[in-house]
Amino acid sequence: MKKRFLLLGMLLILTLSGCGKQEAPVQDQEISSEKEMSKEEAVPPAPGEENWGTAPEFSAPLITTTPIRYLSVTVGSTEKEVNLTWFSPSEEAGQVYWTTADDVNFENAFVYSTTAVPSEVTEGYYVNKVTVTGLEPETEYLYQAGSEEALSPAYTYTTPAFSDTFRFTAVGDAQIGKPVEEVDKQKGNWHKLLNKVKYHFPDTSFLVSLGDQINDFDDREQYNAFLNQGALYSLSLAPLKGNHEMGGPQFSEHFSFPNQSKLGTCDDEGDGNYWFTRGNALFIALNTMDSNKWGEHYDFIASAVEANPDTNWRIVFSHYSPYNGYEGYLENAANIRPYFLKFTSDFDIDLVLCGHDHAYVRTSFIQEDGSFTEYDSPAVSPEGTMYVTLSSSSGSMYRRPVAQDEAVVSKKRDTPEVTDVQITPTSLTISTYNAKTWELTDTFEIQK
Repeated sequence: MKKRFLLLGMLLILTLSGCGKQEAPVQDQEISSEKEMSKEEAVPPAPGEENWGTAPEFSAPLITTTPIRYLSVTVGSTEKEVNLTWFSPSEEAGQVYWTTADDVNFENAFVYSTTAVPSEVTEGYYVNKVTVTGLEPETEYLYQAGSEEALSPAYTYTTPAFSDTFRFTAVGDAQIGKPVEEVDKQKGNWHKLLNKVKYHFPDTSFLVSLGDQINDFDDREQYNAFLNQGALYSLSLAPLKGNHEMGGPQFSEHFSFPNQSKLGTCDDEGDGNYWFTRGNALFIALNTMDSNKWGEHYDFIASAVEANPDTNWRIVFSHYSPYNGYEGYLENAANIRPYFLKFTSDFDIDLVLCGHDHAYVRTSFIQEDGSFTEYDSPAVSPEGTMYVTLSSSSGSMYRRPVAQDEAVVSKKRDTPEVTDVQITPTSLTISTYNAKTWELTDTFEIQK
């Protein structure tokens, strides 16, 4: 193994010479010096006066510079784990080489092996999935994925603090490929938004993408545009299946999830509901695509809560929103609403984050019978559950919401948005920003 990695020495030196929590590995001419970045960070623009170039470029060698394809880094069950998925042209057992940042030649790397499974949708490729365990807090790691025949570049991955006080980041539909003639523009916006996430939230625990990552479930170019982003190689992603990913096992092949259930499946047994924890919070990701399975979500949430009875915060992710604003989706929202009203009440769900609408909606606190109460921020021990539906993160399209009695905020956006959620043992604060200007467009705090 040592001999093999020495052959990669030159590549690793180039790749790693710029590593840092907010800096990019150096690649060819895409160099951001420490001096340039420090200067920009020392005098940041005022809130609302940023531009797309404010955040330093987070660059890394794309996976497509090697025979490996479709690398995804997804959340683990706890902070101590992370899941990796990739496609390889080799039927050899896949391996992940994982080590600390100072071990640039991977001489002391842990090796995680997996079985390569033939892809059902990409001829000539094999799907590899590995769970890396035993991670330490606030530690910078290096990793490579592949096999002796085909190996990825080296990438960094930095763990946040393992604490009951932490943040995560949420985005709505990237839906790259809608419209198809604007794929390059959407890819560019998605890239710039990820730069902003790495710039403003270098300590984020994970990034949740609330479904419809792409527009056409079987389009390879769209998956490439979404996944082949330097920032995503170094950030835990928690994606949800959206209606535009229905139709086959592509979503299941591209991502792997912790504590995944067969409840809530749509196209295959690999796209069911899943849950994970961070700090003192339980996160429950639902696949709400099959209306015949909506009744299964109650049992799944019951099992997740039973496995984590002492968590102080409980947050549900869903692509479909039961309290949306786009007129064309109101019937679907009304149909799914009774299921949400029941389980959010029975299991004391604090927050539901949704996508699908391409419009921004934040509701009052809604109780089991559908009644609702509007609280001022901070809301202290509010009765009911708050629902927030996010707009697009790539600018694929924006819709104008119609008035809803339950909605406190309901607005059409015209620029990609990103949402920051900060959690402490006694508070949850959700803040949404115009990703380009970094203007704060909405914020609310819940206290317990």
